[in-house]
Amino acid sequence: MRTTIDLPNDLRQKLISESAARNLRGFSSIIVEALRNYFNLKENGRKKVIQNLKGCLSGEGYLQELKRINDGRKNWRT
Repeated sequence: MRTTIDLPNDLRQKLISESAARNLRGFSSIIVEALRNYFNLKENGRKKVIQNLKGCLSGEGYLQELKRINDGRKNWRT
């Protein structure tokens, strides 16, 4: 899929230099790699936060938080 993004000139120049260093004709593969790394790190970071919270709530506290979250979701605009 093709899309258009606006990049500052300094980032565009770095992309062009990196693609030349990798003997690539364009820099789409570098963008894809960067986005995959970004989203993987973001996802793994969330997992670590969740793992660190394990055991912090009592059973009752967990149920209260679950109810609070579910009540909030009912009011979300979609």
